[in-house]
Amino acid sequence: MLLQDGGADAVIDVAINGRSLRLFVQVKRSAFPRDVRESIWQLRDHLREMPGIDGQRVPMVASETVSPGARKHLQDARVGYFDESGSLYIPADGVYVLIDRPMAKRQKRSINAVFTGRRAQVLHAAWVCRKEWFGVQDVAERAQVSPATASQTLTELERRDWVEVRGSGPSKERRLSDRRALLDAWAQHQRTSKPPEMRTYYVPESAVAPVVRKLDAVATQVGADYEITGAVAGQAHAPYMSHIGQIQCRIGADRADAVLAQMNARSVVDGWNLAVIRADSPTDFAFRERNEFGWIADPLQTYLDLLQGGGRSSEFADHLRAERLPTP
Repeated sequence: MLLQDGGADAVIDVAINGRSLRLFVQVKRSAFPRDVRESIWQLRDHLREMPGIDGQRVPMVASETVSPGARKHLQDARVGYFDESGSLYIPADGVYVLIDRPMAKRQKRSINAVFTGRRAQVLHAAWVCRKEWFGVQDVAERAQVSPATASQTLTELERRDWVEVRGSGPSKERRLSDRRALLDAWAQHQRTSKPPEMRTYYVPESAVAPVVRKLDAVATQVGADYEITGAVAGQAHAPYMSHIGQIQCRIGADRADAVLAQMNARSVVDGWNLAVIRADSPTDFAFRERNEFGWIADPLQTYLDLLQGGGRSSEFADHLRAERLPTP
């Protein structure tokens, strides 16, 4: 039975283990914490207005994608859910169904889109604001993106309950309210995503420091954007390792060949001491920091890059997070 009363979109009668249940289902395209919180209120109000219905009544949300945070909200509220992965939750007296399946690839793309491209720049800008309130224009300027991209991304953060809001319209402001949840989700995305292409070179120097100094001098000379990341940047932010013999960096793609040629860098597979990610946009360097040796990725970007590195990079990432990325 289909309904159009603002509460349930459909009513489904089912029998499980001989028990009759009536499922009151609200349908959503995607479900994040803010969405399901509204659904919980609407479904409960709807059921209060419908006394005397045969069979036990179970409020439910059906969606293409129910995010992990939304699933927790629904389970805490004893509201059922179903999504296209086949995950199913039905809580009722004498009946308990919980099928928890991994999200399909399309669902993961939908959930994780906020961590990619220009939207990731907006997240980064919101992160560096710390506990400050910020408007759409503030974040757009910091992230070097359009106000439309900033607004869309911040709305996604609201749906995930990662920001709090004050005001409305042009004066609307937000600030991060759950830095831990944001960073946990971003870290999980990094761990399961393909790292950017990294080309490896040998620069004829005996140690890391001379290579860093040469990179800074040459990049300045040819007008190239760059930033050191990985273990070298991590060591600058939160010393941890006794020896580092390799450098990872980003260089603007339009000047990368000129920089490498002047550094006498030779492309190699083994024995490399310089790895380069070619960055397509100047916005990739929006949050870099200057230290005594040159430009380095800020702590957040360094952490995200370390999560995709090999060897002890993951261990180093955990140390950097504890020291420089507190999430109380």
